[in-house]
Amino acid sequence: IDTAQFTTAPAGEPSFSFISMGDAQNGLDEWGALLHNAYQSHPKAAFYLMAGDLVNRGNHRDDWDSFFHNAAGVYNHRSLVPSIGNHASHGSDGPHMYLALFDLLKNGPSSVAPEHAYAFTYSNALFVILDSNLPPPQQADWLEQQLSTTDATWIFVCYHHPAYSSEPRRDNPIVRKVWGALFDKYHVDMAFQGHDHAYLRTHPMNNGQRVSSPAEGTIYIESVSGTKYYKLGEFDYTAVGMQNTSTYQLIDISTDTLTYRAYGADGEVLDELVIRK
Repeated sequence: IDTAQFTTAPAGEPSFSFISMGDAQNGLDEWGALLHNAYQSHPKAAFYLMAGDLVNRGNHRDDWDSFFHNAAGVYNHRSLVPSIGNHASHGSDGPHMYLALFDLLKNGPSSVAPEHAYAFTYSNALFVILDSNLPPPQQADWLEQQLSTTDATWIFVCYHHPAYSSEPRRDNPIVRKVWGALFDKYHVDMAFQGHDHAYLRTHPMNNGQRVSSPAEGTIYIESVSGTKYYKLGEFDYTAVGMQNTSTYQLIDISTDTLTYRAYGADGEVLDELVIRK
């Protein structure tokens, strides 16, 4: 049996990077190739953030076996930071297999079951993971507590159902209204989303409106890492959009500078952005 090795977070506030991905869900063999390309190209990335729908049938063990088989060589060396998508609850009995397979932080809101939402600080960044399958107001007080009490330089949130959708027929106004208002109030830097299987990076958004710089609003990312694609809509909030494209995103933090790049399956840079504070 191969040894699974990982490194815990360093003390202090060093520079670091992490990788984000949208839904894997379908085509897990091709997703695995994308994941391995990310790992080989960016071996220093500290962990992998996934915005829900890791598999298609969340309570079928075969799907999870395929997921972990295709992740072998990466997720036994780097931590996976997942959020719950709607496909985690395939069937009527909730995301029981997701919760059994992962051992996540239990520091979320008392108003929802443990491990559905959680938060952690890594270097000078706060990460808040939310469960958009549950009513957003149930997590709002806890979310505000996390955002209002942090002294982190960078704030990131991750959840499944997008506040700003890439798909033209979908919308989640309650996510935008309840959570988006708190992102505006406490200046979340980036929100990582899934569910709609096309790539989207919004302009900086505040109160539902485009603003002129990242210092004034939140940038919302939506992406897909598997092989199931949706149509890309046309929206005023779109800065960059792509359809029929699997990507992973590298976020590189160096004190007060963030460099964001989205990579395609063959390693080309498809989108990039630099934010300075």
